[in-house]
Amino acid sequence: MSDMRTLHSVTRRCGWSGLGALAAGVVIGCSTMGQDLSALGESIMPVNADKAVRLMVDPHDPDNRRRGTVLIANSSFGGADAYLAMYRDRVENERDPLVKAASIGALGRYGGPEDAPRIAGGLGDEQELQVRWEAAKALQRIHNPAVVSPLLQTLGDEGEQPDIRVAAAVALGQYPQDRVFQGLVGALDALELSVNLAAQQSLVTLTGENFGLDPRAWLRWYNAVDKPFAGQREYLYPTYQRRRTWLEKLAIWSGKTFEQPGPPAGLRPASQRQTYQDDDSAADETGG
Repeated sequence: MSDMRTLHSVTRRCGWSGLGALAAGVVIGCSTMGQDLSALGESIMPVNADKAVRLMVDPHDPDNRRRGTVLIANSSFGGADAYLAMYRDRVENERDPLVKAASIGALGRYGGPEDAPRIAGGLGDEQELQVRWEAAKALQRIHNPAVVSPLLQTLGDEGEQPDIRVAAAVALGQYPQDRVFQGLVGALDALELSVNLAAQQSLVTLTGENFGLDPRAWLRWYNAVDKPFAGQREYLYPTYQRRRTWLEKLAIWSGKTFEQPGPPAGLRPASQRQTYQDDDSAADETGG
């Protein structure tokens, strides 16, 4: 109960204000239009903050906990200390895999370098693909050399899902280390093109050079130079981008925006705590 009071006070201080309901007297016969209306409704009619908190701490329904976690994490105040403590607890102790995955994603957005090893533990979850997927993506947003080894292990695991290996390859693009370079060059020989391309892009970021998908060319260059990372480019974590729907374009009052790529925690000033860019997006469960 004390947790509930703390979380409620946070949402009141941060001022989660709902907008008025939008009445629409239209009959929708197209699934795409229906999805557009649903997305618009979520963006301009956010769920009440108190309700989101109740969902987040529901001890009986894991789907409510997952949805409440996503709603809070996607709000402008999702990085408040009270929520950070809950994300951390869920990452370590939550039994439901989808709630744990949502908590990992939230901690990746708002946590610091000290949270990276906690998140990296999800890469070793042999049973739950969603947990591994969220862990690999979350580590793109946090810089801590302590997680290089588990990321390399994930990248080199030929039995792992390609999307997870891609996410690991992207995350490794922030670590100018010999073992990272070698691991990324090795991934150029992976069977999946998506893994090849992600590894190539991280190599380009680390070195400023581009030898395509040819591992031998990369190795020849690497062995011929004294400072292979002298031309390193700025690493920015990727974000989910999509085109605005036609209804979002019409609803100019909603002010919906999308998060932009940025430097990970640990490579940006500690004072710049990550926040979601859309103050009215608390009901958007599509976070990238």
